[in-house]
Amino acid sequence: MKICVITLGCPKNVVDSEYLTARLLNDKVEFIDRADQADVVIINTCAFILPAREEAIETILEAVNLKSQGKIKRIYVTGCLPQLYLDELQTELPEVDGFFAQLDFNQIGRKLTRELNLESSKNSQKRFLQTPGHYAYLKISEGCDNRCFYCTIPRIKGNYQSWARTHLIDEAKQLVDGGVRELILVAQDTTYYGWEKGNRHALINLINSLAKVEQLKWIRILYAHPAHVEDKLIQLYNEQEKLCRYIDLPIQHISNKILKSMGRQIAENDIRKVIAKLRNQVPNIAIRTTLMVGYPGEDEEDFRLLKNFVSQVQFERLGVFKFIPESGTPAARLPDQIDEQTKEDRLQEIMELQYDIAGQKNQKMLGQTVAVIIDEPEEKNASFAGRTQWDSPLIDNLVHLSGEVEAGKFYNVTINRTEEYDLWGKVNSLIY
Repeated sequence: MKICVITLGCPKNVVDSEYLTARLLNDKVEFIDRADQADVVIINTCAFILPAREEAIETILEAVNLKSQGKIKRIYVTGCLPQLYLDELQTELPEVDGFFAQLDFNQIGRKLTRELNLESSKNSQKRFLQTPGHYAYLKISEGCDNRCFYCTIPRIKGNYQSWARTHLIDEAKQLVDGGVRELILVAQDTTYYGWEKGNRHALINLINSLAKVEQLKWIRILYAHPAHVEDKLIQLYNEQEKLCRYIDLPIQHISNKILKSMGRQIAENDIRKVIAKLRNQVPNIAIRTTLMVGYPGEDEEDFRLLKNFVSQVQFERLGVFKFIPESGTPAARLPDQIDEQTKEDRLQEIMELQYDIAGQKNQKMLGQTVAVIIDEPEEKNASFAGRTQWDSPLIDNLVHLSGEVEAGKFYNVTINRTEEYDLWGKVNSLIY
């Protein structure tokens, strides 16, 4: 049986799909990438914002079309979309053989095993990786206790639930035994891990435990809410060698008026303090942030504050997206909604500003020798793409290399050319 699993959305969805596919592993199953050559298509959807929902519906309709042509036999849909709109989907898309709204993807995998008349998987593998074999995402919780006024996640996923450290360590050991050398911690808010149980040091304890896994080389933190970054976590960067000097710190805005309207539970001064501590106490740390433009009521002064802040702080990595009024959220009902053209203009202004900042920061890398993990070969010029510890897969800079290198290995590389979002380098030696 040929099965195509299509994963839409964020790395947390990637992990969910990996749990599901591990339950389906069987001598009679082959996982393939092309839906038009599959017997069964499983679509793990995202519904965080309108474009994600549109992409999900379009992907489902493409599968329905293939089924109508007799190219595939069955379609199953999981993830955020059925978690939000199960009844509507079942009514509007009868061609889909099953919608699964459960949050537990191991359970979904077991149900699909029965649905497809497969033998229960006897493998002990917790996950079947969709990433290259040398890095993996480690999802440390489900849900969210933050109630940002623009966000649908609590409605989809429920309240924050930290996963047991023993479970996560076991999973990490299995991943590392399988060849993983970099673990990327993900959650809706990684820095809130354990807080709902009254343990504010749970993330630090988890990282210290992960660092004891011998063949694991890098640990990376994504999605750290600035309101929950405490001093002891900042100190950990200097204490724990395996923790990449990198943090994804989505601040969304810097205007106090907008932050309050967003329900972000943090003000400008506190954001500045967190960034200052990170920069002062952790040499060479790379800070990635995410900004939102066009939030209701964002006037010219609010936007000027945001632009000035980006100029002052000089983030190493930065992404911007436009506010989208999500049905059922408080932000969608706010007055003074911003028109689409203004949102687009503001997004472009920030990105142009960041383009120059990124170019200047990369130029300072010229001549430096840094550790690089090799991700994959590139078709052009028989080269390879890799990353420094300051870059997360798929969203940050690449280092382009040629020569005798191997995916998943770490090398000392001297940077000999830079552009705004890319580096080029010469391999000096194998690290491990």
